[in-house]
Amino acid sequence: MNEQDDLIGDMIAEVARSHGVAISRDDPIVAVVLLNQIVLRRYLEETVAPAADAIREATSKAVRQIEQFAEAQATWLEQVSLKDRASFLEEQKALHDAWKTEVELLIRGQNTTLRQVVVQAAALLRPQGPGVGSTTTATGPPQAVTVPATCGQAIPWVWISAAALILAAACGGHRVWT
Repeated sequence: MNEQDDLIGDMIAEVARSHGVAISRDDPIVAVVLLNQIVLRRYLEETVAPAADAIREATSKAVRQIEQFAEAQATWLEQVSLKDRASFLEEQKALHDAWKTEVELLIRGQNTTLRQVVVQAAALLRPQGPGVGSTTTATGPPQAVTVPATCGQAIPWVWISAAALILAAACGGHRVWT
């Protein structure tokens, strides 16, 4: 038994139940129903099927376009993100370089000042020649003393003395150690 026989049997049963009329498989009305079925099938094949195919194709095309748009957007976001990251890193590097330059200048200035203090302290602590008295009564700020470049290298205790003098000055001249 095939699908068509099942359909005919279902139609005969439905007509008998709904209308109380018994028809057989040989009845001409069954032939008319089968002809309508054939016409409907061809109509569906010729008109609805191409429309359904076109709808499926358009839907697939729309899905592909949406996927391509999503990929393009993701790529764009990654590029913007990378560009932002690169820009941020460049800004951070520029800030770091500026900070490094400022710190190096500050350190150089502090080293120069410390060197001057040490040189002046060394000059004041240097033994005076015979018959020359001490000249430690200064009325103004200490004057810069020119010292050979090897002074700091030859007399390392000068740095320690300078630190002690600076510490003593910072503590108001009070004795810091015993």
